[in-house]
Amino acid sequence: QITVQMVCSTAILSSSLALSLLRHSSTPSESFVLSPFSLDSALAIIADGSGGTTQKELTNLLLNGCSPSDVTAHYSSLALSLPSTNESGVAFKSANRFYVDDSISLKKDYQKHVEDKYKVKVENTKLSNKADAATEMNKFVEGATNGKIKDIISADGISDDAKAILINAIYFLGKWKTPFAATSTFKRTFKGAKGDREIPFMSKSARKFKANLENDIGTVLIMPYQDEQYNFFYLMPKEDSNLEKMRNELTGDKLVNVLKGAHDSMVDIYVPKFNIESKLDGVDVLSKLGVKTLFNNGADLSKISATALKVSKITHKAFIETDELGTEASAATAMEMVPMSLRPMITLDRPFLFGILKNDDILFLGQFN
Repeated sequence: QITVQMVCSTAILSSSLALSLLRHSSTPSESFVLSPFSLDSALAIIADGSGGTTQKELTNLLLNGCSPSDVTAHYSSLALSLPSTNESGVAFKSANRFYVDDSISLKKDYQKHVEDKYKVKVENTKLSNKADAATEMNKFVEGATNGKIKDIISADGISDDAKAILINAIYFLGKWKTPFAATSTFKRTFKGAKGDREIPFMSKSARKFKANLENDIGTVLIMPYQDEQYNFFYLMPKEDSNLEKMRNELTGDKLVNVLKGAHDSMVDIYVPKFNIESKLDGVDVLSKLGVKTLFNNGADLSKISATALKVSKITHKAFIETDELGTEASAATAMEMVPMSLRPMITLDRPFLFGILKNDDILFLGQFN
């Protein structure tokens, strides 16, 4: 007997969606990062105000096989569970703002629902005053992302008939459970799609990390942050494969299983320092993934407002930086000296996928090339 819970596996479904978003928004030869959590949260907020075919398309995209109430439960529980301080060594903030033109109003039930379930703040504004509206939104995003994401929207990017703009901004700052010593960072060769280049690699010897070196997909290394609900994973394809092939063949359940297969291993590791900033056109990507009516005159967003609405634009920007202290941080730590021995060596010197997990949920997914 198949239960609803078995069909509606949120970890596998959200991993599948994350991989689909990456495949449809980037080419394998570039470095790229996106936040499935940020995009999905914004879509879940819209889905909760949708009906008919629009709701069906959004529910199928977000959690295929689940009900609309499962979608609400999953994404709102994530939104409500985020820590706002970094006492735990992790600061992860998600901020949702609904900018509503003063010519329309949101339905009271919907506004209360999204305020309660997703901590959405509704701001009434004059969207026809484009320069002021863009300045206000950019200021909000810059503040919510600690200055990392600037200019999410331009004045001429606001259409003349814009009635509402939903913005989801997230910021992650994680400190490694065991930081790298800055004195152990040195240049090595990275064999990328565009040829070999010398880049800084961080290194650590004789440390216990979760790794999965014996599987059909590739090398898995999982590095915990101080708050161990959060982890950074690397997945480098096997020698006889490449990033393009792995991206095409990887499914949500394969990704979940290969990560779950990682176990404590004493290893020497060499991982690149990097920072990546990316931008994507959400309408283009989501149209390829089966969301059609949301963007045309057939859109049913009747639970949001009495005014007929459709979505005309989705802009997503993401930024990630990893260094010796963690993800999005910078400082030096004392040098660590350990004896040499014959241990498995993990050297991430070819293109790889990476991501930040909260338990089983992918907050960020990207590729380094």
